[in-house]
Amino acid sequence: MDIKNLIESKKFVPNPLKDQYFLIDEKVISDLISSGELNKNDTVLEIGAGFGNITQEIAKQAKKVITFEIDKRFTSFLHSLSDNVDLHMQDAWKYIQVNDKFRRKKEFNKIIASIPYSFCEKLLRSLIFIEYKKVVLIVPLKFVNTIKENGVFSSFFDVELIEIINKNSFYPIPRTNSALINLKKLDNPIKTKDLAVFLRQYIYYHEDARVKNSLREGLILYSKLALNKHLTKNQARSIIDESNINRDLIDKLPDNFEVYNQISIGFTSGLMV
Repeated sequence: MDIKNLIESKKFVPNPLKDQYFLIDEKVISDLISSGELNKNDTVLEIGAGFGNITQEIAKQAKKVITFEIDKRFTSFLHSLSDNVDLHMQDAWKYIQVNDKFRRKKEFNKIIASIPYSFCEKLLRSLIFIEYKKVVLIVPLKFVNTIKENGVFSSFFDVELIEIINKNSFYPIPRTNSALINLKKLDNPIKTKDLAVFLRQYIYYHEDARVKNSLREGLILYSKLALNKHLTKNQARSIIDESNINRDLIDKLPDNFEVYNQISIGFTSGLMV
């Protein structure tokens, strides 16, 4: 499908406010789909169907595609999609949104999408609590560093940069280059005995509590689950004191990413030996 010619011939005007920059590079599309390692048992979520060119390629390899498109102008371009495509002409956020902090499964096991740039952060916040097998996304290149530097995201995800995508691979041409990434969940910190990651995740799960209280309860729980040991509250407080974490940070709610960085430095597994 020649998206550029289609847009021009149909006099379709992309809406930049909806991040409508369409991937036209066939090699990048192929790389995106192949990175998903699809098979006929997979149910794939796509966010932003657009003209359906990526949707249709995914459908050839997957059992089912659940795709969302908020812009009703695309309806006529999407009516001929394969029978294994479940099309929703509405905002994907209502489907992907997680309003609590409990893990759950959705119908899909993989996500493959060139997602609207404005959707990136809220998608990751929901994916923290959604079980999945593979998530392959095209995102703004600078968002790769956001994932790595964001205290919350880096507590749950490891991002693999598969490919840097030149902005000329899109039409219209956006202002910045993009990246094809594999978004991996970090391994269970109890199984890996990673104290710092466990505590970082724990304070996020309890972000309505002061950091020092979450650290104390988190240490007690980690000792029980990972080490099969009983840790008293006083012992936990002593470990917190030994960590030398900034007092001002732990007396507050975890609304400053610096507290996540300090936990990584101050709470090594050696503290619990």
